[in-house]
Amino acid sequence: MQDVPLVLAVDESGAEVVTYDPAVTIEVAEQAGDDALFDPAPTSADSVPAGDETADDSVPEGAESDAGDEPAPPPDAGLPVVEPVILERFPHDGTAFTQGLEFADGVLIESLGLLGESSRRRVVPTTGEVTASARLNDDLFAAGLTVIGSQVVQLTWQQGVAVVSDLTTMIELSRFAYSGEGWGLCELDDGRLAMSNGSGFLTFRDATTFEVVGEVEVTIDGEPATNLNELECVGGSIYANVWLENNILEIDGATGGVQRIIDASALVPGDVGPDDVLNGIAYRAETDTFFLTGKRWTVMYEVDLG
Repeated sequence: MQDVPLVLAVDESGAEVVTYDPAVTIEVAEQAGDDALFDPAPTSADSVPAGDETADDSVPEGAESDAGDEPAPPPDAGLPVVEPVILERFPHDGTAFTQGLEFADGVLIESLGLLGESSRRRVVPTTGEVTASARLNDDLFAAGLTVIGSQVVQLTWQQGVAVVSDLTTMIELSRFAYSGEGWGLCELDDGRLAMSNGSGFLTFRDATTFEVVGEVEVTIDGEPATNLNELECVGGSIYANVWLENNILEIDGATGGVQRIIDASALVPGDVGPDDVLNGIAYRAETDTFFLTGKRWTVMYEVDLG
């Protein structure tokens, strides 16, 4: 966790300087009642970064940029390319900088990013109503999340902290420390966690200790993938948003090979900015459907991916 000012361009109006503030604002709709799955103190062997440390000056995942480029088209690969079949459209908060999305307990659990604005919340999927939420410290840039039992594990982008919270109230319970960047997170059917860091590699972690237990390189027809972002695990497959693209990769969790490319270009609203990209995949097992949205999108889609 950084304890020096961090400068990050978040819009065209200028830079925002954020300093460490231990205060956390909590807004909840109901009280905690679930047993903790994790110890109150981090159990990872990794340590939280200490001392003066300056974030790199690369454009962060999802942060504002001046590139203005259109998202890349689907790769010209010899793989099946499918388009989502839209089943329903639901409202989505147009101010939400969506970093992670998952179905649990009958609602959507959503992670929102940006320094000074990061939070997690429970959302009614059909109405967009927020029933519980919690803010992160202002020096934390939230990334992807996943649900493990009665708890939520939420990554941060460059701060090396995974926040563990109660699924019902969103109240923080404990933290894990890890090295490197955090982008996406999901739980495989064998209980391991799959985590992305913006590269073409996925790291596997123990769900109890958050220790690294393996990794796999993701490839598209034998060529390395890159910019893997938000993740959703369904059985042994991993669905990955690709940062700054309108594509979702369906990945074999065992080999890292991409099995299909989902071209979601038709879902992108016409009134979004160049940085408000597709991001957010949630699978609902009851209906065998997916919920898809993007950063600052005003619409959430329920789709069939075939």
